[in-house]
Amino acid sequence: MVEYKLKVYKTAINKMKYIDGWFWCRYTLNPYGGCEHACIYCDARSQKYYLHSEFEEIIFVKKNIDKVLEKQMKSAQKDVIAIGGVCDAYQPAENTYQNTRKCLKVIEKQGFPVNISTKSNLVLRDLDVLKSIAEKSWCTIAFTITTLDAEIERFLESGANTSQKRLEAIQTIKKNTNQINVGVNFMPIVPFLEDSKENLENVIREIKAYGADYVQFAPGMTLRDNQKINFMEKIHIKYPELVFKFNELYQQNMQANYQYVQEKNATLVELCKKFQLNIRLKRWIPNDYRQLNYKIAELLLNDSYINQIIGKSYTESQWAGLSINNLKKSILEYYNTGKLLQIENLTPQIMKSIQPYLKTKGTLEEYF
Repeated sequence: MVEYKLKVYKTAINKMKYIDGWFWCRYTLNPYGGCEHACIYCDARSQKYYLHSEFEEIIFVKKNIDKVLEKQMKSAQKDVIAIGGVCDAYQPAENTYQNTRKCLKVIEKQGFPVNISTKSNLVLRDLDVLKSIAEKSWCTIAFTITTLDAEIERFLESGANTSQKRLEAIQTIKKNTNQINVGVNFMPIVPFLEDSKENLENVIREIKAYGADYVQFAPGMTLRDNQKINFMEKIHIKYPELVFKFNELYQQNMQANYQYVQEKNATLVELCKKFQLNIRLKRWIPNDYRQLNYKIAELLLNDSYINQIIGKSYTESQWAGLSINNLKKSILEYYNTGKLLQIENLTPQIMKSIQPYLKTKGTLEEYF
């Protein structure tokens, strides 16, 4: 039985040092502590998140989180808030406590953009608020879908909605609004259970068929400390023949073998081309001094992302993009005063690649 405990937290959102180059978020928000979905691979079990050991049995309900959030947001610069990083914001507790809906109303009031990751169709309940957020700023909903095999799905994600319900939720959202970006987090793709060519193609085909705007994928998974212990215990019971294979693939490392990941990435890229499915989420762009910064950073981070999944060098453009996101004034000011190279992580090669977008003093639309 799951136990709910009310607990007061001092903060609601966490500001990250660098904007996330995959999900475009500056802030993270988790309305609950712990998660009833009980996904056996969940990285949130790792020690780095400082969560309690009874991760799926005791759910901390963050008391008055909407009030705490509103107070924090008054002094926060407007940017994307990612909801559902280390817990699912639409886990069963949300039916009773509605922390997520309360937070969304605050976000809508303050005009912040939002990115939601979930495995639940309960998000459909909040389409009224999410539509309003999309109209005022920007809204993305991403459903995690990694397999269409019912047996594997129950083993990996015993407490979550079925993938079929998630696909139907995508379709429902697209039928009701064109303003909300709807995509799929095809991650983690668990080795030996979800990485066959057949499963990869089936998932990509269905994602496209149900109308998703994009998919972001990650073959392999992290296996670290508490997360690894929990996952391997479950594998040993259900699929003992895979224990050796996992040990061989990871070789005491947190990440799967590099060659394995690149081979799966190559397959996924080809499948997305085949089904004409975008592999990147277009980001939110502010209307203040950061506008051009974010557009240029998006180009660099997209380039970094593509290079990473095809096995090319990517860190130079990655760090340049992350640094440009953090500038306190427009990159045009640096360019006009000949100080581009003063920007952290901006190399001469990167400077040369972005100069075409800085040369003219016309409208920003002319650059892109």
